Amino acid sequence: MPTKSIAASQMSDQYAKDLMRASARDSAVMTVEANRVKDRAKCTIFSSAALAIGTGAVSAVKIITGFVANIAGVLVSRAAAGTEFTLSGTVVNATFNVFALFMDSAGAQTSAMGTAGATLALVVFPTIPVDKACVGFIIVNPTGAGNFVGGTTGLADGTVIPNTVYVNTVGFFNPKSLAVTLEVSES
Repeated sequence: MPTKSIAASQMSDQYAKDLMRASARDSAVMTVEANRVKDRAKCTIFSSAALAIGTGAVSAVKIITGFVANIAGVLVSRAAAGTEFTLSGTVVNATFNVFALFMDSAGAQTSAMGTAGATLALVVFPTIPVDKACVGFIIVNPTGAGNFVGGTTGLADGTVIPNTVYVNTVGFFNPKSLAVTLEVSES
């Protein structure tokens, strides 16, 4: 009986140690997620930018409507006229991907491509940079001949047929918490 008691005690100690390690790991993950949520909350778009195909370059995305945002704790007002978002990266034919569009409190605009998926549900959004707001994103699903090449292929190209969908983000936006299924329709 004492041998069983010692073994049970040792198992109990090991279980307790495993629980403590898991708890510390979970706590670290929760802290990282809390910091991401905190950053997203201080980078909020208050009104739609009404994204559309670029005027100067049909391979870029432009802001049609001026908007107001809180970016990194700074109240920002952006006019409709201005620099267009330049896209970079290739979306392979018959796959889905997103280009997320960001702005910082100084008005600098950047974009980042996600990770492609065979379906829209399998697309992985790019990480939103700290202290930048996600103005919106576009979904690209080329179904014509060839791949969509950001910065080169027109967003309404008749050969590649990118099937571009413009999504304006308003309010608190965290792509990791998306719980909706988006469907692409021909445009």
